[in-house]
Amino acid sequence: MKRGLRILGIDDGPFKKGENYKTVLVGVLTKFNSYIEGITIRKIDIDGTDVNDQILSMFNGRFNREINLIMTNGITFGGFNIMDISLIHDKTKIPVISVVRKKPNIASMENAIIKHFEDSEYRISIIKKSYPEEFLFSGKKLYVNYAGLDYTEVKGIIEKTTIMGNIPEPIRLAHIVATAIIKGESYGNV
Repeated sequence: MKRGLRILGIDDGPFKKGENYKTVLVGVLTKFNSYIEGITIRKIDIDGTDVNDQILSMFNGRFNREINLIMTNGITFGGFNIMDISLIHDKTKIPVISVVRKKPNIASMENAIIKHFEDSEYRISIIKKSYPEEFLFSGKKLYVNYAGLDYTEVKGIIEKTTIMGNIPEPIRLAHIVATAIIKGESYGNV
């Protein structure tokens, strides 16, 4: 892994269902040592289908030539606005890693999607091809999806970018910024 690796960490802001129709999607560009080089902000629809377009917009923005990896907090943003890791990797030609601390309840997600969305087949198809792999880190379990890398490379990147706790710093920083934008100050765990 190159020391000059630049990672775009992405997370969404908090929201209350029915209160707003949009939330923020924040990308924090960091060097491998967590030095922040830039921040990019977009808005996404709550329960929409625009997260892939907005992530691609971030990638194609000002920092395009500097991004070597995209790292996200899960694959669902703004409720059930679901990121397609394979699509993002195919369109950008760079690796994508998605990390969450809690094991997703896929059956529960599918049931909610079927109950609430007319395009349930589309959303479920993304979830089914992005089933997370269990990953042990610092004695804790993480659940990881990835494209464009192998397991050993993903493990090395997560280990090198996690300073404290078990969430990589690019994701943690994106979470802090997104929360502060919506709430006025940051709080809570990723």
